[in-house]
Amino acid sequence: MDYFQDEDGIFTAKVPAIRGCIAWGKTLEEAYRNAIIAIESCLEARDLVAAKKPRKPRYSGVNVYRRQVHA
Repeated sequence: MDYFQDEDGIFTAKVPAIRGCIAWGKTLEEAYRNAIIAIESCLEARDLVAAKKPRKPRYSGVNVYRRQVHA
């Protein structure tokens, strides 16, 4: 996690491995605890989105027909 402190003294915890996963806190410890909750929420949301996506069939869309050719 990456931590930053802004001009107002608020700590920001950013999780680079999960896009958009950011948490804030008045102290570094609070930002860390909030980041753990944010990570759990982001992973749970990712699993829900993945479960709703339809799976692609294994059909490639190509039909192969074989015929004998007489000379």
